[in-house]
Parts: sequence; C-alpha cells; structure tokens
Amino acid sequence: MTTERTKGLSITRYQFLPVPVKIIYLGTTLAAIVLFVLYWLAIPVGGMIISGTTYYYLLFAILGFNLFIGLAAGKKKKRCKPPLYDYLLSLLLPAILIFFLFNSNEISMRLWTPAPTTFHFILALLLGFLSLEAGRRVGGWGYVAVLAVSIIYPMFADKMPGLLYGFSLSFQDIFADFAFGANGILGLPAAMLGNMILGFYLFAGVMLGLGGGEFFLKLATALLGNKVRGGPAKMAVLASGFFGSLSGSIVANIASTGSFTIPAMKKTGYSAEYAAATEACASSGGDTMPPVMGGMVFMAAIIANVDYASIMLAALIPTALYYFGLLVQVDGYAAKKGIKAIPPENIPRIWDTLKEGWIYLFCIGFLVFGLLYMRWGMITPVYASVLMLLLSIITRRKSLTFHRLESALAYTAGLVNFGMAIFLSIGFIMVGLYKTGMAAAVTAWVVSLGAGNVFFILLIGAIFNLLMGMVGLQRTSYLFLAVTMAPAVVAVTEIPIIAVHLFIIFYAGLGGLTPPVAINAFVAASIAEADAMKTAWTSLRLGSVLMFIPFFFVLQPALVMQGTPFDILYHTVLAVLGIFILASGLEGYLIKWGILTTIQRIMLITGGFLIAFPEIITTITGLGIIGVFFVSCLLIKRRQV
Repeated sequence: MTTERTKGLSITRYQFLPVPVKIIYLGTTLAAIVLFVLYWLAIPVGGMIISGTTYYYLLFAILGFNLFIGLAAGKKKKRCKPPLYDYLLSLLLPAILIFFLFNSNEISMRLWTPAPTTFHFILALLLGFLSLEAGRRVGGWGYVAVLAVSIIYPMFADKMPGLLYGFSLSFQDIFADFAFGANGILGLPAAMLGNMILGFYLFAGVMLGLGGGEFFLKLATALLGNKVRGGPAKMAVLASGFFGSLSGSIVANIASTGSFTIPAMKKTGYSAEYAAATEACASSGGDTMPPVMGGMVFMAAIIANVDYASIMLAALIPTALYYFGLLVQVDGYAAKKGIKAIPPENIPRIWDTLKEGWIYLFCIGFLVFGLLYMRWGMITPVYASVLMLLLSIITRRKSLTFHRLESALAYTAGLVNFGMAIFLSIGFIMVGLYKTGMAAAVTAWVVSLGAGNVFFILLIGAIFNLLMGMVGLQRTSYLFLAVTMAPAVVAVTEIPIIAVHLFIIFYAGLGGLTPPVAINAFVAASIAEADAMKTAWTSLRLGSVLMFIPFFFVLQPALVMQGTPFDILYHTVLAVLGIFILASGLEGYLIKWGILTTIQRIMLITGGFLIAFPEIITTITGLGIIGVFFVSCLLIKRRQV
C-alpha cells in the first residue's frame, strides 16, 4: 500500500483489512452519513420520515459493524488483521441493535424498563458488555474502572452514607435503562452521534483525506519558518492549532503533526523533552479550537442546551489566548537557547502555499459562515464537505484521486469509531448519575460547600478535573462536572452557562498534561523518544498559562463574546497584555530585556495575572506592579552603565 493511501489511516487498522471487508467498512460509513442527511433534512424514505428511537437504533446498527473491526483489542494487534473473535463481535453488535430497531416503536412507548422478558434483558446485557469492551479499546482499563463504578454504585446507593446516598437500582434495571431508557444510549450518546457530531467527522475526514493536514503544516512553516527565531517550535504551535481545528482529537493531533514537528524541533536544537512538550501543549488546545472542536464541546451543547455555533464563537478568544501564551513561552525559550529560524531553502513560499490550498481555507470559511450566519445547524459540515469535493473536481486538483477519496472516507470511519466507542459507554455514567439522584445531590452539596463563593466552587471543579485528567479520564471528568458543578455555579451566580462549561473543558485538557499520568505528554514523548516524566513536567510548565485563562473568561463574560463590542475589545486587549506578561514571567525571558531573575519573574507573573483578571482594582494593581518592574529595570541598566 502506498504512502498516499495510508496517510491519516493509522488511527484504526483499516489498512490491514481484506478488500471485501474494506468495502463494507467504507460502505457502512457512507450509509450512516446518508442516513444522517435524511434525518436532518427530514427526507421521507418509503413514505416515512426516519426519526426518534428508530433513527438512533438504525444508526448504531449501521456503524456497529465497524467498531470492533476498526478498533484493535490491544496495542500489539493494531498492526495486523482482525482476529476471528473481532468479526464475531462485529456481527453480534449490529444484530442486537437491529432486533431493538424492529421493536423501536414499543420501546418508545413502554421504554422497556425493566426489560419485559429474560431474553430482552440478556440482549441488553450483551449490548452493555460490548459497549464496555469498545470503551476499553479506546479509553483503557482506567475508563472501564469508572464505568464499573457507575454500574455497581446504583445497586448499593440506598446503603451509602451522606452525599453518596441515593435511589437504588437492580442489576437488571441498570442494563435495561442503559439499552432502552432515556438516560442510556438513547440519551446523550444518541444525541451526540445522531444529532450533532457525525457531519463534523465527515468534514474532518474529507479535509484531512484530501490533503488539508499537509497544507496547514506547510502554511505554518511558510508563515513562521525563516522569519522568526525558534521557527520549528512556533510552526508546531500553529500547525497543531490548525490541525486541531479539524480533527477534534488531541491524540490524533499529536500523532499526525508530531511526526513532522517533533523531529524538526530536535534537528534545530530543541531537547527531545521540550519538543515533545511543545507538541503536547499545542495539540491540547485543539479540543476548543473552532470550527471542529473536541467531543466535550458537543456534549456541552447538548447538556447545556445551547447552540454549537454559540459555543464555537465563545471558545475563540480563550483558545487564541492560550496559543498566544504558548507562542510567547516558546519564543522566550528559543531566545535563551539561541535557536535560530529554519533555513530559507526549506521554507515554502507563502503565496504558492495559499494558491495550492485556498480550497481548504475557503471551505472552513464556508463552514463558519453556515454555522454562525446562516444558522444551518449540524448539517452545515456536510454541505462544506460536498463543496470541497465539488471545488476539487472543478479545479481538477491533483489531490483528488481515488486513493485520496478512499483515505477521506476511511479517516471519517476512524473518527466515528473512536466517537461511538466512547459515546455508547457513556450511557452507564448517565444512568448512574441521574437515576440514583446523585447528580442533583452533588449539585446541592457543591452549592452549600461553596457557601455562595463562586471562586471556591470553581476551584473545587478545577482540582477535580486535574486529578481525573491525569489518568486520561477527561471526558468522564467533564461529564460529571457538567451535570453537577455547572448547575451549581449557575444557581448562585450570573455567569453564562457557556463560560462554565468551557471552564470545565479547559481544565480537563490541562489534566492531560499533568504528572504523574500525563496522557498527552506521554504520547508525544513516545514519538520524540524522550523521557516521559521529564516531558510531562515540561508540558505542565509550558501549559501552565492554561491554569489562569479559564478564571479570566469565566469571571468576565466579554471574553466569551458575551457583551458589547467595546467590552469584548477592551477586556481582550487587557487579557492579551496580561497573558504576554504572565507567559514571559513563566518562561523567564522578556523581549527587549532578556533573561529574568527569580524576583523579576515573580513580579511579571503576579502583574500579568492581575492585569488580565477581570476586575478594575486588580488591573490597576497589576499595572502598578509592572510599572515598578520597569522602573527597577531602568535603575539596573543605569547602574550597569
């Protein structure tokens, strides 16, 4: 198989499938996209509009075949053909879902909770265990442990003390609610996959399959390569931001862009640990980088009942501030180490690059236009994908080949596999939180614990997020806080619900960089052949600006586009100034001054934080501290003269 055909396909074992299985694998994905379009446009099929429970079970059944075929049971099996038992699982899962599909009307009316017969319970049990196995293949045993707690806890909820006390459920009821109830797979998982994210997976797959990833890497190189010091690291930051805006997956981002950027950084003088940490931090911002953001943002749209376009717009300034802070730190490191720009002969021309890839930029612009202005909703990325294909045909692009189209669809299938594996198993968490009453109880407890102090409530959430994120349970952490802490904050403050959910998502991302189990950093370290723990600590230092930004925007709605144009501009300027000073202090280098002493770093970190903090008194105090800093710097220079 050629390199062109395998680009972007490494997230699944598609390339190792037999040809007939590949055809079915791609065909089911295409069928799911068609079903998604029929549902969104309310197009009748056989005189009937497919919707509700029927639509969800049919969609799950179509995609169920791919799940165990595409996702290997372990790392060693990713590079080989699926074993026989994976084929059996891939037949069993859709068979169960098809049976539920034929009974979808009765399930909708009676909910089948509890299951009407032992046979129906056995099918629900099998579906539950298949979902657990799919979750394990993507999230690992740590994620399975959380799911196991979600299953066991409801059986003993009425015997638990204090806050953990709740309504108990039988083992049979738990699995029946999971398979047939509104809190199980027919709730959040169905809404995520069936109503929202499938079109974005298609857009990401088409964009990356037709060469969008290579274009944005080339564009980042052209923009920064030979013009600024430390070009490779800054190229990594920009490229990962561009790629993250398409893939919506941090790990896929690290694996794809990191394979290019990490060797380039090492080649120009960066240590393996710093190169890996830079890529890990840059890719971590992809979860909130518009227009195609991570799965947690789609969850937020459903749980908070807000428009995805509104969240996309709200995330723009906070994410830009994060990448700006990262660029400032990378620049400071390059200045301290004397790392130069990439040689000019290795830099593509910016105009030639834009002429080559204008289609990608135009289609992203079209996607944003459709979401924000036309308000077409979740069908918009499908329109953008079709537009990209049409423009490629009209302009007779060399990238539009059969193998590229195959790659686009295979990439889409891979993203859908990862999403479905997580979304299905999340049903257990939702049953455990809602059916026992735990979500409401924890919300009330958080409100009482914070005693109306919103800062304390947010701090509790941030710490919990960091701890869960360390072991790779970012989505689980977000889900728990989204249904407990978020309502608590909204209950005692006037903070916009979008800001609260973004606060939780940002801290969940930081958890992936935090030792001792920094999942994102470890993935990057494996590519760089670097020490994993050193990379994790370096990632935490580089990404530490992420610790401050969520508090800035959650306490100042203007930073999430909630306010007048003047308020948004004013607070954004203050935030940019504060982040620049703060990041300079964190890195220990200030432009036009040089390497900083410990006292100077503390002054900059404190002053920068206070300037960006959304209170007039803190801003004035921060400006005063920075004023003292510059006066002291002038006095030092005079003494040296």
